[in-house]
Amino acid sequence: MVEQPATYSRFSVTMTGALLVFLGVAVLANPGGVTIFVVRLVGFACAVFGVTIAAGHLLRAHAIDAIPFEELAGAGVLLLLGMVVAVFPQGFAKVLFSVLGVLIVMSGLADIARSRTMVADDDQKERVALRIGIITVATGIFVAILPSAALRIVPLICGVALVIDGLSELYLALRME
Repeated sequence: MVEQPATYSRFSVTMTGALLVFLGVAVLANPGGVTIFVVRLVGFACAVFGVTIAAGHLLRAHAIDAIPFEELAGAGVLLLLGMVVAVFPQGFAKVLFSVLGVLIVMSGLADIARSRTMVADDDQKERVALRIGIITVATGIFVAILPSAALRIVPLICGVALVIDGLSELYLALRME
């Protein structure tokens, strides 16, 4: 017997759309709180990961000297870093956005460099790639220099995107047979 591919029911698409709209509205209603919650959650996850790494080595080892020191040290650092992030999420969120801004700048610079190496007959593509690289660098500089502003803007963009995605799912559900 050949199995039919999974299809989505009108109910599941409707529920997905409603959930996405709900999440989008929640993010838009409290963008700072959502960001802090996510950063705190990542901190706790890192701390738990550090504990599980250490526990795994301790439970497997026949003797304490058989445990790799680097692994225990790494687990300890992960635990400590995770707890600091969980307790002070606001400060870490700003640092995270600053680092993210620097990475975006580096990506934009790579895009600019790639645009300069395009074939001569792709002049239009070269100009478009160059403009995209310049916009990427400018965005990265903004995020790196003003992480507090980025902390407020990024969740708003995500909230609007969630609402739009949810509404499109609801529209799709209405169009389903």
